[in-house]
Amino acid sequence: MSFFYNQSPSLSSISIHHNSKFSFDDIESVLRPLFESYYGIERLHAIISSIDHTWCVYDKRMNKYTACALVQSHSTDNILYINLFGVEKSSQGQGIGTRLLNAIKKWGEKKDYFAIILHTQINNHKAIGLYETILFKKSFSYA
Repeated sequence: MSFFYNQSPSLSSISIHHNSKFSFDDIESVLRPLFESYYGIERLHAIISSIDHTWCVYDKRMNKYTACALVQSHSTDNILYINLFGVEKSSQGQGIGTRLLNAIKKWGEKKDYFAIILHTQINNHKAIGLYETILFKKSFSYA
């Protein structure tokens, strides 16, 4: 009997950047495959163009961005709203999303934001599991 263990790529090869000079193409290359079918390309472009804070994860081994979060601040309510959050499918399950969300949480706490809000589909169990793992609480809203 043989056993094989395939270690995930090291998280030390990634770096998280906030409001760097990301190119539109870099952000779109991560988010378009994940969200184009849901939003359409024009709405996706509008969301990318309208946010206050962009967070992206750069993978040095792959020489590209592999995750992005588009965050809108609501300073009157001291709330951050994550408009879009995505990790490339090939990079999911490696802890990248967890590290990115934790970096946003830590930054938000330091800047005295009261809460961080994000939405997902009720059947997106993978995302829900991630959010619950890092202590986001479920709240059901019906539009």
